Amino acid sequence: MSCNLLFLSQFLIINCWLFQDQGQWLQGIAMNQINRRQCVAGTVASLASAATALRFENALIDERSSLSIQHGFRPPAFSITPVVSDGEWIWGEPPNEKGYLEPREFELSIGMKFTGTGKSSGLSATTVAPVSFPEQEITDFRLETENCRAEVVPITDGAAQLAMSADSLSTGVTASATAHYRLKIFKSYMGFEQEQFPLLQPRLEQAPKQFLKNSPGIKATATSVKEVVGQVASSEMHPWKKAFKFDEWVWENIAGVPGKYTSVEEAIRNRKGDCEERACTFIALCRAAGIPARQVWIPNHAWAEIALHDHDGIWHWIPVHTAAYSWFGWTGVHEIILQKGDRIYMPSRRRNLRLVDDWYRLQGPRPTMQFTANLKPVAEGSGDAGPGSRKKIASGKWELTGNHTANRFMRDR
Repeated sequence: MSCNLLFLSQFLIINCWLFQDQGQWLQGIAMNQINRRQCVAGTVASLASAATALRFENALIDERSSLSIQHGFRPPAFSITPVVSDGEWIWGEPPNEKGYLEPREFELSIGMKFTGTGKSSGLSATTVAPVSFPEQEITDFRLETENCRAEVVPITDGAAQLAMSADSLSTGVTASATAHYRLKIFKSYMGFEQEQFPLLQPRLEQAPKQFLKNSPGIKATATSVKEVVGQVASSEMHPWKKAFKFDEWVWENIAGVPGKYTSVEEAIRNRKGDCEERACTFIALCRAAGIPARQVWIPNHAWAEIALHDHDGIWHWIPVHTAAYSWFGWTGVHEIILQKGDRIYMPSRRRNLRLVDDWYRLQGPRPTMQFTANLKPVAEGSGDAGPGSRKKIASGKWELTGNHTANRFMRDR
């Protein structure tokens, strides 16, 4: 896709580059009849190709200077996802015990690197950074920098950024920041059932209110969303049952189709979308029915969580997988979680974002740049580290690396 660029001088105001790598898509996965308690048991045969799309958006201009360049690179939310169960690395059915189970160790590095192509100043840049959750423990951390200042900055309970800054950047000079993590990631099965949660949940003002509001691209107050809620769950009273019905509706009515994120309204209108549309449609339906819900973002994939209050007065976040897997209430795979939540206020942008993206700003000529991430499972002793090695490339897509035999259970679209 092309865009006209207006060259003002050596300094220019350039439209944002938004990379959306559509890759390859397994068309049949969303259309199969999925057993609600089983992961997909076989390989999906149908493959379709889609060309990489490059789209320009209006530039975000720093109010302090007309010579500032500011870019946001939004990663694709589909590329590498386990799609079948192998019984070892991916559960095909719930286990016999409950809890956060089968921990696996991973090494993760995320970073940014900028090399000057002229005299620039005021460089600021950010990229998403993981935080700890019950199913994801950060056990070690170190930060490596060159010609810059950097720190990991919490944004919300479910999101953080690696932020770097440099006062100046000259031709050939490199400024970089890399955060190195050691993580312990768990599968989870808590045995959630409808009977654990009362029919009457707390008043909305006592609920996690931010997860009942509209978010960018998730309009729970849309007429089409309310219509689906009325059609699907008007006769259901219990919030668990309502959420289950919404999950079924998404699986049966929103076909899996690759592409950049549109909105919940378009997904309902066109009856198609990728994992983001499917998760966000489910979230919007839940919120419209008074059930707190949020997005969970992993490398190139997304699912949802709902919050329900049990009989002891404790809120529980319950995973609901609306694409790739069909698990309702549990997660049978080890995946690094990059973000939970979909209404993240970004002070540098003065607005809410659904997903934290790769972003930079500076005054002066555009530098060469690279946002990087590398994820590697770590073996205990001489054991098998397992599948899941991957790296982030320039488009924001995470690609599979390594040659583990179980990589066949993952799709790299």
